[in-house]
Amino acid sequence: MGRPPCCDKIGVKKGSWTPEEDIILASYIQEYGPGNWRAVPTNTGLLRCSKSCRLRWANYLRPGIRRGNFTDQEEKMIIHLQALLGNR
Repeated sequence: MGRPPCCDKIGVKKGSWTPEEDIILASYIQEYGPGNWRAVPTNTGLLRCSKSCRLRWANYLRPGIRRGNFTDQEEKMIIHLQALLGNR
């Protein structure tokens, strides 16, 4: 018993996302919100696994994601907290 697989694995596109797919996914999430990820590929027509859609949104397309290096203040805070707390 368990959850059924999210897709058939047949006809599912793998590899790099195209800018068109990014636009489709972002516009769908903007309209309906991040929620039922299993419905995203069927409702948008994307030939992607629902897990792939969720990870693309969470790791690349979500609006509050910051890219780049840490600021000096952030780096000092990380070093301070590591010294204070260790690897907890």
